[in-house]
Amino acid sequence: MNLKDKSSLRQQWKTNLIRYHSSFSIWNQEICGHLLADSSFQKAETIALYYPRDWEVNLLPLWQKRPNHCAFPKTDPQSLEIDFYLVKSPSPSNFSKGMGNIPEPIPKISRIVTDFKSTDLILVPGFVFDNKGGRIGSGKGVYDRFLAKEGKLAQKLGIAFSPQVVSESIPQEPHDITLNGLVTEKGFIYF
Repeated sequence: MNLKDKSSLRQQWKTNLIRYHSSFSIWNQEICGHLLADSSFQKAETIALYYPRDWEVNLLPLWQKRPNHCAFPKTDPQSLEIDFYLVKSPSPSNFSKGMGNIPEPIPKISRIVTDFKSTDLILVPGFVFDNKGGRIGSGKGVYDRFLAKEGKLAQKLGIAFSPQVVSESIPQEPHDITLNGLVTEKGFIYF
């Protein structure tokens, strides 16, 4: 595996999707179970989730457990900056199609999160992760920009299925933000 070519790793994971797709439902439940049992999840004032794409871990069941504490990203298509909005009611009617047709919160009926604290959690999706906090995302730098500005204090956990975790270190560029840990169906890994 050539870890120097991030775009080939993204494509490789998309290709592997078919092989693991039948396990996603069980793995989603296990990952949500690990988070629900964790004290940092239970104590967090704000939990930054995401609306999952087909290949991402589905964390929406967590929203039903802590509906007043879950925030979702909204991406500005020009600047590629994201803001998180608290969405109290777990209903699709609180979302509209955003960038890439991913559901995003409707700002008029949501509340923007302006300050993430050290007790808050930011759950970060991605294509590939390593065991040192490295991550390959979509390639647009959306999460890295957000984490560098707004998410410095919060605990940043990558969310992945175990086949997305590689043993080799992912090369980091100056703008890449290192995560504090990773959650897979096998449990937590802290760095």
